[in-house]
Amino acid sequence: MKDVPSIDLRAVTKIFGHAEQAVAAVENVSLAIRNNEFFTLLGPSGCGKTTLLRLIAGFEFPTKGEIFLADKNVGAMPPFKRPINTVFQNYALFPHLSVAENIGFGLKMLGKPQSEITARVSEMLKLVRMEELSKRQISQISGGQQQRVALARALAPRPQVLLLDEPLSALDFKLRKEMQIELKRLQSETGITFIFVTHDQEEALTMSDRIAVMSQGRVLQVGSPREIYDAPANRFVADFIGESNFLQGRVTAASDNRAEVALVAGGNVTATALGARKDQNVTIVLRPEHARLANTNAGQINGKITDIVYFGTDTHFQIALGHGENFTLRQQNKPGFQHSHKIGADVGILIEPGAARVIAD
Repeated sequence: MKDVPSIDLRAVTKIFGHAEQAVAAVENVSLAIRNNEFFTLLGPSGCGKTTLLRLIAGFEFPTKGEIFLADKNVGAMPPFKRPINTVFQNYALFPHLSVAENIGFGLKMLGKPQSEITARVSEMLKLVRMEELSKRQISQISGGQQQRVALARALAPRPQVLLLDEPLSALDFKLRKEMQIELKRLQSETGITFIFVTHDQEEALTMSDRIAVMSQGRVLQVGSPREIYDAPANRFVADFIGESNFLQGRVTAASDNRAEVALVAGGNVTATALGARKDQNVTIVLRPEHARLANTNAGQINGKITDIVYFGTDTHFQIALGHGENFTLRQQNKPGFQHSHKIGADVGILIEPGAARVIAD
């Protein structure tokens, strides 16, 4: 028997307003989110990812389309009848209750017996590693600890799906890194499907089993972090996920999903290209870390260094190419590494085999 998705969105559209004021916040989105998956909705502000999360939770209802939880249509079901919990940016913890009382609050509202509540709260405190803080007031714990309490409270009723709406946005950089690891651990240990909303590409790449990249209410690509990063479906995805170089060129030969491309900036590259045709004008995408500096005329492209920026883990070289195009090259700072390149120097750029891709605009 084929596995039934945890969440199955079928051609879901959500329109706000009427007539000339109508706006499609989500447009014809179909997604099958697997059981026990850490799935991320990623995109810029206003792309529709939070609206999609609210549709799954039941805080909004679809204008068109269907939403299935396992094999049950829940599109018109109110939130309290769905076995789904949500953790918001604002954790909405009760300041007059202790850590343990906050975690057990939902169970109490569900009418669970006190013995079950006590056992489940103890289990959740252990899961989020806060046993020693169970009697603390919310005002007496840190932001990261409050985040854990909110997660524990949401996980306590054993929901089939946990929705997380940018829950790490209020934390400082170091704490966010720690909580990314913690969230992935919690998802793995509980086996619950997590659907995570963020505009932070690094968060998405770090934690997700799969990512859906959204723009203007539509899903542009779904795939693993590696698939999204290494094989972006179009220019928007490539530009939004990490740094990218975009170079214009013309196909001089094409076969077996490969193309030889003469670049407008000068030089030639071999690129992965699905369905490219000879004499077609194309855009090449290339990640900064997939190229190396070389002597002039020793690489596929030539240019002049305009800036060098040291980032600790790596060094970024800004290179001016022909016809006004620019190229960013990133070189890892390995132990003992020290480059001899200077601003204003003419250099060649060597592209790693298989790194360049023809991409749709």
